[in-house]
Formats: sequence, C-alpha cells, structure tokens
Amino acid sequence: MKKGYTILFSAIVIAMLILPTTVNTSIAQAISSTGPTAIPGTLIPPLDPNILPISPIIPNLGTVSIAVPISVYSITQIKSGQDASDPLTNVQTQQQLMANSQYWIYGGDAPVFNAPYAFFQDSQGLHIDVQAPSDGMWTGYYAVTPNTNAVLYHAVITTPVRTISTPNDFYENGLYVQTSQPFINYVACFSSTSVAGTSWAVGAVTGNATDGTQFNVLWADTSLNQPLTRDCTIITNGNNYLKVYLDGVMVYSSNALNLQMPAPFNAYLEPQSSYAGQMLDGIYKDYYSATGETVKVTHNPLLAATVKLVDPNGTVLASRPVDSTHTATLNVGAFHFPLVAYIKIYDSLGNQLASTSSPVNIFGGDVYNVKSNISLGPIGLP
Repeated sequence: MKKGYTILFSAIVIAMLILPTTVNTSIAQAISSTGPTAIPGTLIPPLDPNILPISPIIPNLGTVSIAVPISVYSITQIKSGQDASDPLTNVQTQQQLMANSQYWIYGGDAPVFNAPYAFFQDSQGLHIDVQAPSDGMWTGYYAVTPNTNAVLYHAVITTPVRTISTPNDFYENGLYVQTSQPFINYVACFSSTSVAGTSWAVGAVTGNATDGTQFNVLWADTSLNQPLTRDCTIITNGNNYLKVYLDGVMVYSSNALNLQMPAPFNAYLEPQSSYAGQMLDGIYKDYYSATGETVKVTHNPLLAATVKLVDPNGTVLASRPVDSTHTATLNVGAFHFPLVAYIKIYDSLGNQLASTSSPVNIFGGDVYNVKSNISLGPIGLP
C-alpha cells in the first residue's frame, strides 16, 4: 500500500494496537511489520492479442498398478512439512474475525486514510474490500500470518472486476511473502486491474521501513481475457531463490536474485487500490504453507532404484532415482497440497519392492523413512 508520509508507519501501528481484538502472543510480532507497497500498475506490460494464454504441460510418466506388494519394508513419515493450513471458508463476520483471531491479524492503512474497507468470510473465502479515498491515492487492507520459516505459500485469489473505469488508476490483489524485518522487501503473485483489463504478474520489491523503493515485475501474463480467479504458489528462500506456479504452471524460476528478505517471513493476503469509484473485494481461499517443495524418502533398500508418487488411479505423478545415500528427493511444488498419493519403491527391473498401504497426504518438506519389518534375533538363535 502506498505510504508517502514519514509518520505513517507509526500511525498504522498505533491504529492496529487500539483495535478491539485479542492478540495471540505467538503472533504479536506480525503487528509491527508494515504491509507491502503496491507495485505500480504502469510497470505491467500491456495486454497483447498475439500472446496465447498459459496452459499446463502435463508430463506423461505412465501408469502403474496400485496393488500393494507383500513386502518386508514399511514406509513411515518421520517429518511433516505442513506449516499452516486454512481453507478460509468458515463463515464469520468482521467482528468475529477480529475477536477470534488465533492466526491471522488484520490491518492496513485504510483506517488511517479514512478509506472505506470491510472484511468477512463465507463459503467463497475471505473477502477483503477496500476503496481509495480519492483517485490516485493508494490504500489497502490485509490479513497477515505470524512469523514463519516456511518456504512455500499457496492461495487461490479472486479479483472482482476485469476493468475499472478511470484512467491512471489501478486495483492490485494478491499473495505477498515479506520479510518480518522492518523493511518493505517482498515477493508477490498478484493481479493488476486497470481500464485496459486484468493482468497477473510476479513481482519483487525492496525498500525501507515504510515504503518500497525498487519495484521489479519479474513475469507477467499479457494474454487477453485472463481468468479472474487463479491458483498461486510462491516458493522462496528470501535470499536468491524464487519460483512461482500459476494454476499449476511454473511461470517464473530463478536462483540468482537479490531479494534481501531474511527469514522469518509473513504472508499477506491483500487488495490495494488507487481507484475511488467503488469498494472492491479480493477473495482468498485455500491458504497453506509448507517447509519445502520436495518430499524425501530415506533409507531405501539396497536394491531400490526409483521412488514414485502414484495417485489412487495408478497415474505416476512424480518419479526420481535413488541416490548414493539411499535417498530419493521428489519435487512436488507444482501440486496442490495435500497431494494424495501412494509412495512406491521399485528396483532397476521395475519390480515393486515397497509401498505405503494406502494413499497418504503429502506436503512439501515431508520426510519418509523406509524400514525393514524383519527383526533379527540374537546370533545363534532361529
């Protein structure tokens, strides 16, 4: 959100502290951070009728039998990668959300500017409405998580309109992952709406304690008639690495950035607007975060050559060889979590050595261990 006044940061903090809500001590630190500054819509490339919409390229890894073999090995989860999960569809009024805040904290500069705002939850998700106090003056309101060391963040984001009516105004709506340190340094997956239409983009911003100062649009969808609802996953280490999936398609990946985002992080769900024509609501649902984008299967048998994730219909979703440390590391960042799948282990001839007894719920960052079920007795005893 736009913060052009040196006193604004203090004003926001004071305003948030006097709101009638119960603050869980585990998330109090999130209140001290200033939310993301809007990325100027003028940086988004114009829509191009010659550009085709993005579409998923689904690799064909084949199918296998889902039968579970008679095996001397069992596969057990020893570490969960799930950090947080909230469908955001539990019906609650604004007053209930404020009073029952056990995870999300709500805030922004809309109250400071006396700008209209509102928020509530229904079966569609978390609605956050905001309206600029005057055309060209940015304002916003957000829901923010507590500090977390997660590296993967996901939300389904809906933008309410395809266009707005006044030139030079913009409405921005998205998922932002920002350092919890007192700097406006963040990465984002967001929509930008203007008189020309709605574009979805990936951005990175660095700044000071009250404002973004350097804005980078790293990728933008410039096709016409883009969906107003999109599934967004952000993966970052806050240092040099960023990967973003939109509707299951990897649209951006780099390990050579200078993000300047030391962990822990906060995730923001936020609409920001410089459009005074009406109050517009961003809708957010299916939020989750995870500690990684891969699943590890460790201590595989000596004859193990490959580990596969297989859906309940037998379709192979991911496959990786077993390395010299008897570990297979499977990238699952493109999938929706929890990914429901069997974990199956094969030798070099394709014989199934082991399998989970049923499909398991998988999050990025999970670690599974393979263990022999044969217990050897003392030497000399049968």
